[in-house]
Amino acid sequence: MGNAELERVITRLEAILVEVWDEHPGGEPIDRDASFLNLGVDSLTLVHLLDRIESDFHPEWDPDNPPSAFSSLLSLAGSMTTHKPDGAARK
Repeated sequence: MGNAELERVITRLEAILVEVWDEHPGGEPIDRDASFLNLGVDSLTLVHLLDRIESDFHPEWDPDNPPSAFSSLLSLAGSMTTHKPDGAARK
């Protein structure tokens, strides 16, 4: 996948995070590469984020690399724009 697809996915992830994050620092840009912990995202907000990602994107999480293994928006977006093992691109 190209940079345009990665940008589209990460922009949507950022929007979802803002929607589910009760304590988002309004007006502050989100550092896409910062860890959720460093951003101040608590575990409940992370669960809401992952739930919305599953609803919006329908990813096929790799059991050896579960969504909880990804620590930032950029790492999540990168995992969702990679190719499936059978060579078919993820949606």
